[in-house]
Amino acid sequence: MSRATAACLFSALLVSGCTSDKVIGRYKIATCITGYGAGIACNRVIPTASAFAISIATPSASAAAGSSFPERALAAYINVLADPKMSPTAKDLRANLAGKLESNTEPKGPDDRTVLHRTIIVTVRKDGPFNPADRLEATDVRIEVANARFDAWDTLATAYTTINAGTVQFTAARGLTESLSTPAAPATPLPFSAALGGSQTDTRVETLAATQQAETLTADVEDRGRTLVIHRQGGLGVDLTGNTVVKVDMSFDGNASRFDLVSVEGYKDKKGKTIPPKRLKLIYSTVLVPPPRSNVTAQVKLTYTVRHVTSGDGTYEEKDDTIQEITSTSVPSESILIPEREFSPMFFGLHVENDKTDKVIGIMRPGREFVGMCFETYDAAKDFLSYLRTAGSKDPSSVADSKIGFNGPPPRQQRYLVHPLAVSDISNLQVQPMCIA
Repeated sequence: MSRATAACLFSALLVSGCTSDKVIGRYKIATCITGYGAGIACNRVIPTASAFAISIATPSASAAAGSSFPERALAAYINVLADPKMSPTAKDLRANLAGKLESNTEPKGPDDRTVLHRTIIVTVRKDGPFNPADRLEATDVRIEVANARFDAWDTLATAYTTINAGTVQFTAARGLTESLSTPAAPATPLPFSAALGGSQTDTRVETLAATQQAETLTADVEDRGRTLVIHRQGGLGVDLTGNTVVKVDMSFDGNASRFDLVSVEGYKDKKGKTIPPKRLKLIYSTVLVPPPRSNVTAQVKLTYTVRHVTSGDGTYEEKDDTIQEITSTSVPSESILIPEREFSPMFFGLHVENDKTDKVIGIMRPGREFVGMCFETYDAAKDFLSYLRTAGSKDPSSVADSKIGFNGPPPRQQRYLVHPLAVSDISNLQVQPMCIA
């Protein structure tokens, strides 16, 4: 083989090693089938969208306990709790140390429960058959509430945030290495041997230093607090279906109900003996809550813009797409944003069983009007009823420094005690979710 022939062969091999980039397709054909079994090309189907909203109570900060103290303060706290009068055994010491630091004194002001801290989850979804290449590019969700108002919001999050891409680097390398060896021709007086080594690397590096914003996300309170608006504008290639989480402060928009709650510090003394009714320690607290059987309803309205691909949807590249920008409004959805059990929880009282007059035990404190004896939970009311049935007091109407009993049959206009609780009344009492006397 001549040097010219070897050089030509080497050049041909190098050229044959060069290849071109390929575009990978998304699919060949996309067919959308309806519920009736009829098939239609998906690029002829314009998708629709809808929005829904629910809420959950935002968890409050946990109460402090002795174990959360700094080292020196914890040592001093343990020394106080180690007093045998306070912690007779090691088990009592551990229980006292882990207990929450709460005050048993009556609060100075009412506990306003008409202000609520909620976490709202807004869901936006595409409905019915749709082209996989289509996406929602912009959404406006309006949450209009009744019976309450939005005061403020402080946290807003979606699956997308500002993406700090930094440096995006793409590297494509193609290489070729060949080795050729030819024996010497028999008639050649001088043997010739050729070993050719050839290599080529074609490397392309694209470097993009950028901060890509996946979406624009804003929220606003409008209509004097009646409406919360969440606006999203998607970035390149971002589909806005999914959830948006927003933490809000809400408040009841109306006249609150006032309840005086009663709790008992304990029914037994340190020796385990039952405390007589007159020596019980009652703890009083006043709460402001929405009227009973109230909830917060919401109407969720969605305005959205869909990027509908009419052709070119078979590839991932978007430069060959023919699209339509279609803005529509969905049918509003209605939901209970805050259920009754969380918005206006019922308090519990002691009622006379099977009595058409519905007598409810009330309490009259010194210098105060006669009001219903309200317990915050069913268990607290049940514990007090069990105590009355087992205490064996000859005068169960005298509890601590107060009097308990009935106000009389409806209409109950007197704001004072009419019938003190008697021993014969205790067996007919039961706990029910209402405590207005």
